Amino acid sequence: MSTLLEVRDRIISVYKQYSSIFIMVLRFAAVFLSMVFINGRIGYQETLTSPLLSAIIALVCTLIPAGAVIAILAVVIIVQLYTLSLEAAVVGLILFLLMFLLYFRFQPKDGILFVLAPALSMLGVPQVLPVAGGLLFSATSGITAALGMVVVSFIGFVSENAATIGATAEEGDTIARFRFVIDGLLQNKTMIVMVISMAASAALVYVLRRLMIRYSWYIASAAGAVLQIIILLIGDMIYSTNINIAGALGGCILAALVGVVITFFAFNLDYSRVEDTQFEDDDYYYYVRAVPKNSYIAPRRTVKQINTSRRLPRREEEGFEDYAPYSDEAVPEGEDYRER
Repeated sequence: MSTLLEVRDRIISVYKQYSSIFIMVLRFAAVFLSMVFINGRIGYQETLTSPLLSAIIALVCTLIPAGAVIAILAVVIIVQLYTLSLEAAVVGLILFLLMFLLYFRFQPKDGILFVLAPALSMLGVPQVLPVAGGLLFSATSGITAALGMVVVSFIGFVSENAATIGATAEEGDTIARFRFVIDGLLQNKTMIVMVISMAASAALVYVLRRLMIRYSWYIASAAGAVLQIIILLIGDMIYSTNINIAGALGGCILAALVGVVITFFAFNLDYSRVEDTQFEDDDYYYYVRAVPKNSYIAPRRTVKQINTSRRLPRREEEGFEDYAPYSDEAVPEGEDYRER
């Protein structure tokens, strides 16, 4: 355990020293993977599908706030949709406007969860989002993750029905195409089940990790992962969503493991040294329970002092009895070297 604590303290020390660089690298990776996901599904505008342009956009996003990053991704998605169909672009624009006006303007801190949603969906583990959000942010972080899944589902629907949406038709079919795109978004049962599971999981994780019980963060991580898989199973039985249960189970297990890692670095407590104390002032009695953090204490190294025997000078010339420099012979205490 001491080795793990030592490694953790070193990692935290390095992170604190280069935190800005680590955050920039994380943002770059998240935005670049999101761009890869978007261009891979709805890459109808060939100019935006260039890997170099995606890397430049990701690099720019490392220097701006999370809200601006979401706005840039929204612009990219709308441009791609407009290349396919005006109706799809209008529906996408309305969707993003509602998100910005109703939610993102009030919750800017957890916007990174929205940016990570396409990347983690591409990796097949979106279940990590609500657990991480509930531990690191607030109970409403599940909404941010859920909105990210709404956008991911919308992109998936457009990609699967691109031929129908982009088909040339008479002007009178415009309303029909609008209805087709809107129905595809609102009647997506898989998306609805995912949204419910993420919102409920993040809220449960946040509530449990704030309880004054031992190992609350570990319990919260496990409970959030289990709740997700339960909701996904129930949703699949009710709505026949055809969710990949094996993949969802693997994602929930990974979410719990990610929660354990986050807890180890952010909330690692030593419950063997809990202290209860109380004090008072003129108006109140205070009862306080103090739980120390697990920390690595480097062992102290002591230097053992060794006393050498006393040495006397050596005679340089024979017959000179009073002084002899550089003697190599040790003379015991109490004995006069001139007697030898």
